[in-house]
Amino acid sequence: MVQRMARKTDRPKLATRYAGPRGGTRDLVSLEGRCQVGENDCEDIVLLDLDTGGCRVRGITAAVTKTDAVAVWLGPLGPFTAHPRWVKRGLAGLRFDPPLEDSTLEEAKSRAVPAPPSEVIALRRRVASA
Repeated sequence: MVQRMARKTDRPKLATRYAGPRGGTRDLVSLEGRCQVGENDCEDIVLLDLDTGGCRVRGITAAVTKTDAVAVWLGPLGPFTAHPRWVKRGLAGLRFDPPLEDSTLEEAKSRAVPAPPSEVIALRRRVASA
């Protein structure tokens, strides 16, 4: 019989489900950018929402931990230092450190393509009658 030993790791875990309050109100955007995790190569990302405190991105393929510094370019602006807050299914939430200035945020949003409206339709569940 093979015994499996639990491995203890010193790496902090990234949250996959965060229920705490958001630090600010994020604006939906569609902005192409780049990021560099640690010493890895730069990779293209898409910013999906953005505020002075952080952003949600799609496209980070490098392995990340909470302690990793991520250099983020918002289109041609940057780099800005960020740290991962959560990672899930190809998306990541990043916290800017320090937060962006309002003028930088406005310039980045002015370069973004307006986010398309949601095509999600809410469905009701039918409750079976007893």
